[in-house]
Amino acid sequence: MTSRALIIQLARLGDLVQSLPVLAALATRYPSRPLDLLCPVPLAPLAGCFSLVDKVLEWNGAQWHAWADSFTGGFEPSWLHEVEQSLAALITESYGKAYVLNQHPRAILAGALLATEVQGPYLGGPLDETLSPWASYLRDVARARGSNRIHLSDAFCGLCGVLPPTTPPVLTVPSNDLPADLADVGTLTGQWVAVVVGAGDADRAIPIPVWIEWISALLSHNRPSSVVLVGSERDQSTALAIQDGLSPIVAGCLWDATGRTTLPQLAALLKRCHWVVGADTGPLHLAAAVGTPVMGFYFSRARIHETGPYGRGHWVWQADRALPATWPIQASVKLLGEPATAAQQEPGAGWSLWQSHHDEWGAIFRPVGERDSQKDSRAAVWQRLSEQSLSLQGVR
Repeated sequence: MTSRALIIQLARLGDLVQSLPVLAALATRYPSRPLDLLCPVPLAPLAGCFSLVDKVLEWNGAQWHAWADSFTGGFEPSWLHEVEQSLAALITESYGKAYVLNQHPRAILAGALLATEVQGPYLGGPLDETLSPWASYLRDVARARGSNRIHLSDAFCGLCGVLPPTTPPVLTVPSNDLPADLADVGTLTGQWVAVVVGAGDADRAIPIPVWIEWISALLSHNRPSSVVLVGSERDQSTALAIQDGLSPIVAGCLWDATGRTTLPQLAALLKRCHWVVGADTGPLHLAAAVGTPVMGFYFSRARIHETGPYGRGHWVWQADRALPATWPIQASVKLLGEPATAAQQEPGAGWSLWQSHHDEWGAIFRPVGERDSQKDSRAAVWQRLSEQSLSLQGVR
């Protein structure tokens, strides 16, 4: 019987969605080996939509945090019994191999507890401090950024010992009933644009006044458009502030879905739209995964080459400073209606416009309207890190 493998992804929505390429790459490399996925409880309903995943295991992060907080230096029998029960409820037998995608201790621990062999950030288990070549590369990128052009999704592939998929994977959206007042989204005449009003990190959230100006500019154009505000429950106050700042005239063109959908419903909603616009955040990556064209505004610590929307034909406005002084409002609105004119767009001071592409080394983003001044070194990086990985495997 073929041994099962386990993918461990315990980070947030964006990281889970950006794990789709490594799932596709592993499924192609090992077509007869079942793949299961361990993810946080709140993300499990969406993970259940991943066609390449055989079974979803739910990691109760809140419970593990509670155990960690109650630890006083000694192992109480009752505490250990609860941990054993929790692990027994996850699996009936150990996995042959676990692929760990996070460098957080909880992910490393999960791999060691649930599988006989682990591939990921560390070479020798949870007590080893030696990072694998790909994990070292990711750490250095996080610290210095520099000239990196390897996307996080493709780095996940390297971490797991496989090349990126030749074609960007597309998430098949399940049939989900939406709230009654959202059922018409995407079905009425005109261009439907989903606006992701928040972000996982506050410093990556686009300011409310910018959204008010951007939506007003979009809805003032001659082409008929409708806007759907999307986000989590914590984004509902932001959505209300945006609506309060808009003219009452546009009320019939605005739909508020913040905090009102499950993750599978959100995927279905984003699939219905013609465009999804937002910062570097989970719903933006989910939109790209379901095949909807995406336009992102990247600023703060968000960098297109690491976490740009994965796939072909997406657009990103990259700021050259953490907090932009101005925003490309008119140029970005025009781009939605006339993408063929991208080369003529003037991003404005402090911004550059990029488009996503895909080749044998995974995602690549190229600037629009100007030559890329940086040499594409992805092939050389892949060769170097692959050779290092093989050398270390031989030593161990």
